[in-house]
Amino acid sequence: MVGGQEQQESTSQRPDMTAFLNGRFMPQSQAIEEMKQDGVQSTGGFYDNERTFAGKIFRLEDHLHRLYNGLDYTKIDPGMTLPQMADTTMKVLEANVEYLGPQEEFLVTQIVSPRPNAAPDEKANVVIYCQFLETAHFALHYTEGIRLVTPATYGIPTQNQKPGKGPVTMQLMMNAEGNITECQGGNFIFVRGGRIQLPNRRNVLPGVSMKTVLELAGELDIPIDEGDYVPGDVYEATEALVTSTRFCMAPVVSLNGLGIGTGLRGPIIKKLFGLWKEMVGLDFVRQAVSRTETHGPIS
Repeated sequence: MVGGQEQQESTSQRPDMTAFLNGRFMPQSQAIEEMKQDGVQSTGGFYDNERTFAGKIFRLEDHLHRLYNGLDYTKIDPGMTLPQMADTTMKVLEANVEYLGPQEEFLVTQIVSPRPNAAPDEKANVVIYCQFLETAHFALHYTEGIRLVTPATYGIPTQNQKPGKGPVTMQLMMNAEGNITECQGGNFIFVRGGRIQLPNRRNVLPGVSMKTVLELAGELDIPIDEGDYVPGDVYEATEALVTSTRFCMAPVVSLNGLGIGTGLRGPIIKKLFGLWKEMVGLDFVRQAVSRTETHGPIS
């Protein structure tokens, strides 16, 4: 859980950053050991994470509102209010931001999980930590686009794909009625007739990045239709994209081998990228590509 796949280098090459575990700030290595001893990593629960831009967390409160909605629904008590969680998260970030090198970013994570064999009045485990976000992983997302497949057509296990190796392929999921929903770890949006087509949010877990794209579309006065769509509707699209906390948004170039539009980015997606970069004060596409140029493909 802590120090997962985003970390390219070994722990001996990375600093032992500060983490928060159940009311205490401590070295991350100590938090990992205590989590293992207490069985925290196997008790389930809820988590959310946010990325930074130039070391600043993006839309923390939006992410925490989503986290707390899940906690409220399942009656899991983290023992701290949302503002307290936000304040603690910022303290963890402030303790670690000095370790960010040029063009480096963090993925900041909050985990809330029930305590095993806990008494009725015991609060849940709360873990907050930072890990390095290897933005170079997403260079191909931006420069070559994402190729989507529907599971009924191809059963490609995306988790076996090595970052930085070949075209980026993701699965576009469908519900029992055959309507498209979302990608694993991301939301899907397409453009048809100059209008954004949004799969019915009753069938997906709406992400903060998707919300951001819709807000930017509103600034551009781009009309948005929300409804039930099938793959055939996507084949008629002129543009499409996947949104995710880690890479923000990335263009989709094909579905089941059929090309979408005439190129990597259509006019609407270009405008959305431009507004996002302006909003965060950082060209995150150039950042990812520059990291690849400096360090080579991530293996």
